[in-house]
Amino acid sequence: MKSLVSVIKFCEKFANTGLSGKSLEKFLEVLLRVVNPRAKVIEKNLRIVFPESSEQWRKNMRVKAYENLAWTVTEILALQKNPEQAFDWVKRIDGENYLDELLTHNHGAVMLTAHFGNWELLGSWYAQNAKKHAHKMCAIYQEIHDPDFHKYVQELRKRNKISLLPKEVSSLEFARILRTGSHVAILNDVSWSRKLILPFFGKDCTVSPGAAVLSMLADVPIVPICLQRNAPFEHVVKIYEPFFVAKDKNLTKEERIKNAVLECNRALERMILERPDLWFWLHNRWK
Repeated sequence: MKSLVSVIKFCEKFANTGLSGKSLEKFLEVLLRVVNPRAKVIEKNLRIVFPESSEQWRKNMRVKAYENLAWTVTEILALQKNPEQAFDWVKRIDGENYLDELLTHNHGAVMLTAHFGNWELLGSWYAQNAKKHAHKMCAIYQEIHDPDFHKYVQELRKRNKISLLPKEVSSLEFARILRTGSHVAILNDVSWSRKLILPFFGKDCTVSPGAAVLSMLADVPIVPICLQRNAPFEHVVKIYEPFFVAKDKNLTKEERIKNAVLECNRALERMILERPDLWFWLHNRWK
């Protein structure tokens, strides 16, 4: 899909915090409204999470989801000119005490987040923050089917100071990396290779046990974190209370992992319910 990559690279020229950036966002937003991608998937997802919602409310939420996606692309492209802009765009940190604990102590952490707000900006901001405190932040990724687009996204993330780890790396190797003090980020609102069937917003779907398994193997906390956009190029980092996989001798290893995965799901549910307009509703989460 070289043509798509060429179009995105052309858009990079117009991506900034000024008038041309606003024009690019508006163009992308109008394009999304016209094409209406994944409209049926968005409708299905919204009905699952908000069964009492009206048709008009769901339509408005779909428009907001497209707006969030348009601003996310614009901000990511603008960030390429200078990744340190991420520090200027984050206006507040909720849960800063948890951040201080993470960055001032020499232990690893599993950073739990989702395709929410501008998740790429969050990764860049956190990776640069961690580096200032002699920590390393790594993001686990799975390969995008289109090789040209995959290569472009990987280059983009590297320019944004994000270290990358393929999901094919063994759990034991991930645990070793965590024990060295690295922070490993997982977008946990998609299913990876190993799967459990557990409720998410009250409806069963495939969920990944990865965050729980790595936390248990390395004995490090799971830290829910997200980025909320209050306005274009103005964001709030939200860090929620970290938690560990329970060390209950009365439970089997599988039961401990299952309980921790359910807690991960509850953490993601909380993020999404606070700002449903910022979640990536286009993903077919409940297959």
